[in-house]
Amino acid sequence: MAPDSEKLIALLQKDYPDLSGWTVVCASDRAVEPMQHLVHGRLGGILPRVEGLHAYLNRKISEQKPWHPAPGDEALLYLTQFITENFPGEMAPARRAAAQLPLMTRLAEYQVERQTIAGSERFTSGQWEQFEKTLEAAEGFRRWLSRKNVFLAELEADRLDGILPGDREIFVGLPELTPPKERFYRKIKKERLFIDPPLYGPEPAAAGSLPFDSAKNLIQSFGGGVLAAREAEIEFLRLAGLHAAADWVTLEVSRFLSRRSGADRLMICLLDESLAPLLWNRSLRGFGSAVNLAVWLPFSATSAGRRLLAQMNQAAQTGRMPDFRKFTAGCAAELSANRQHYIREECEALEAAISLSTLLEDWRERLGRHLAGAAIQLLEAKKFRVTGSRSAPVQIVGFGHVSGETFSRGLIFPVDSGIMPVPPFEGPFINPAHVPQMRKNVFEYQDLLFRQMLARCGSVAVAAVDDAIRERTPGYYASLLSEEFAKPVMKAVFRQATPEGRGDVSCFIPIDEPLRARLRAFSYSYSSLSKILACPFLFYHQYLLKVAPPSFMDDDEKINLQMGTFIHRFLQQISTVRKDRLGDWGPLFDELWESADNEALRSMEGVEIYRLNAKIILQEIDEEERASGRRVLFADNAISCEEKFRGAIAGRYSITGRSDRLALLEGSAEVIDFKYSKKGSGFSLPARETVLERFQNRNILHPAAQLILYSHFIPDVQGARFYFLKETSKDRVMEIPAGELGAADGLVSAIAGRLDEIVQGGRLAPGYDSRECEYCRLQSLCGKEGYYRTDRGRR
Repeated sequence: MAPDSEKLIALLQKDYPDLSGWTVVCASDRAVEPMQHLVHGRLGGILPRVEGLHAYLNRKISEQKPWHPAPGDEALLYLTQFITENFPGEMAPARRAAAQLPLMTRLAEYQVERQTIAGSERFTSGQWEQFEKTLEAAEGFRRWLSRKNVFLAELEADRLDGILPGDREIFVGLPELTPPKERFYRKIKKERLFIDPPLYGPEPAAAGSLPFDSAKNLIQSFGGGVLAAREAEIEFLRLAGLHAAADWVTLEVSRFLSRRSGADRLMICLLDESLAPLLWNRSLRGFGSAVNLAVWLPFSATSAGRRLLAQMNQAAQTGRMPDFRKFTAGCAAELSANRQHYIREECEALEAAISLSTLLEDWRERLGRHLAGAAIQLLEAKKFRVTGSRSAPVQIVGFGHVSGETFSRGLIFPVDSGIMPVPPFEGPFINPAHVPQMRKNVFEYQDLLFRQMLARCGSVAVAAVDDAIRERTPGYYASLLSEEFAKPVMKAVFRQATPEGRGDVSCFIPIDEPLRARLRAFSYSYSSLSKILACPFLFYHQYLLKVAPPSFMDDDEKINLQMGTFIHRFLQQISTVRKDRLGDWGPLFDELWESADNEALRSMEGVEIYRLNAKIILQEIDEEERASGRRVLFADNAISCEEKFRGAIAGRYSITGRSDRLALLEGSAEVIDFKYSKKGSGFSLPARETVLERFQNRNILHPAAQLILYSHFIPDVQGARFYFLKETSKDRVMEIPAGELGAADGLVSAIAGRLDEIVQGGRLAPGYDSRECEYCRLQSLCGKEGYYRTDRGRR
């Protein structure tokens, strides 16, 4: 154990065997189970109460008032009920609740008020009004809960000032120190606060307070110290591609288990828990009970989750409420009959399904017809655990798992940009600009947790992923650590063995003169252009042979694409021939939906929920544009819509396309391209290279190239922007910088050069490393390695 853990055990041991009078409070809920395991394993007897800080505060507030805390899953349901009762005109209370709940809680936790918010001089009167409404809604929700004898600890942050730590209460670790939590932790006696020291390189460890935000400054403010690395066994890796993470983990776990002696244990800390399904399915499941997966898996990706979602969609089509009670009984019967035959995660998923559907059935009467929307929000956020053993030699943990345990070996990854450190919460009125203290608090908290994990491992490998296709790059934090510990970053590449029987045979289309002539004469759209540049083999089958995947491979993505087409048609109508409906567009939406032209989409199974979501999204945008006074979508600004243009790439290759809207914005003509989606990470413009440089260096065509080309070939255009309809107001509009638009000639020339290479070459080969390959449904044609080993029905 770590020295601080030994002190904690020694403190408890004075009252052994009856420790029931003590309470151990872990700053992170993730540390509760390992702390229980630690105390039970070292002491036994009648154990103390071990709980997370959130549970501790809930209990203390309940002692002050005759209230009970709202369980985590039910907070959204309570807020949805509050909105339906107090805002009867709200079309989608569940969607609004999902957007408002994190904003309300963060405003309360950081005690943001009109007089405390920074940078308020830039607020317009409309923004002040929206801010006041948000605070009023949060306070109204808090009072509404209190009348039901229920509370959310986050909304009762002020009550922390009335809570005093007890003499028989031990606190382990530090949380993110919001102002109320910091005041509370400053009241804890030093001998009752146990904070694992973080690990630093020799120079910063020997220095005093550091001249920047750091875990060292944080822990010193509580009277703690740091550990100085002495020939620390730390290595830094750069994994070449996301797929290499599974190979690396498999290699490390295999090597560890084969060489393990005594009580040696391996810790694998996932900083990005979205990788858990990938690692579990491709690597960790094969090691059986030797692995304890102490992180969460997404419920929506399981068979039970998909069945529950399908039942919700089917009920939405018929206008009836899903029969959650029947679904619960079916899952219980299935679990009872097949527990001995199903793999572990399927059993755990069925238990999660029973829990969720039972909860939803309990809320049926309170939410009525609005339950379906809330149910979908909960299902998408629901996660479950694959229960293992805390004594297993390999522990897969998440960020925040700091409980005094030590490990002989540790793997911590991925230290990628945007993953470590995690950017602080950003929303209206609660972001680093308006609450500057939040950035400092969040970074110091994450820096402390990371360095505590470093200190708990005998040897440790810190890895980042370098994957241009998936827009993953090593973060600055990895470089900072590498320099601090004077360890170079080593590149790790894993190559799969060639399958037996395949040999050197590759799949390609030979280019003869007739095909070469077709490629030169082809009229490229942006979509087909991006295909031939990424995967010439796919372009040949999709655009020249017109090969389409069989219908059984259709999934929800097809409905999304069709919905996008419908939304584009609606926006074209309302900005041109039906401008009279700009102030009241709902009837036009319904009219177009019920039209004969929309029959194919309207008849798709499960499409009703997509129609409702689309209408809700448009309603939210309309309301936000009205509140801000800056109208783009619902504005009479169209010069033209769906106007076709033609051009020639370097005078050699024909290109054609249609602009969603050519709009007059602030006196300038701009191309607007509407995306019925969120802004994926792939759309972010790289900071260190331009779109042109990226294409020249890596043959990767950034999505922004679409609007750069459009603005180049459409006359008199001064600007261009993407408009992501499913995004929040902060990320909804992405303007293409003037510098990128000005480099259009160079980009066109570079594209023409690449097309020349393809056309003048001898074959059209698959682009196995391209972005197009990952979700391509024609992989059976190119013989991509591993295709037939993939369970495509569950992708």
